[in-house]
Amino acid sequence: MKKQILIITLMLLSTVIFAQKIEKETKIESNHAVGVAGGPTIGCGLAYQYTYSKYSAQITFLPYKNTNKEMYCIGLSFYYTLSQGRKTRLFLYQGNHYYYNKSKYDYLSTITIDAYNNNSLGIGFDFTIFDNVSLNIMTGYAGYENFTQLNLTGEISLLYHIPSKNK
Repeated sequence: MKKQILIITLMLLSTVIFAQKIEKETKIESNHAVGVAGGPTIGCGLAYQYTYSKYSAQITFLPYKNTNKEMYCIGLSFYYTLSQGRKTRLFLYQGNHYYYNKSKYDYLSTITIDAYNNNSLGIGFDFTIFDNVSLNIMTGYAGYENFTQLNLTGEISLLYHIPSKNK
């Protein structure tokens, strides 16, 4: 009786092992991505990312100007992939953000200018949420306003990966 139970158990296990569904590979094959990003150290606004092998660089830019205010956010970030999965990626990142704000107050006839750099180093996850769309969530440690403050940071970006023509 024990032999029969053992044989039936082995047959059921082998059926389960061989009956696994083979899923389509969804790894994004693209060097260029565009989208939006936001964070105190990677910048905020429109984003462009270029990827080569395990290395990526991203530039983020947001201009704003009206009669009394002029503001620019420029970010430049670098990424290094530690581990690549089917729908996720683990990476290290280093963020650099330059902020410039010039405001004019008519009632006092004064102009104030605020300009500083934020820098960070941290870790992040890239989640493929659609075929060519990914969501990056990052956290790390940052130096704010020209390293006058040190604290944790959180960053996020949503990118559309432009499919390569030769793939």
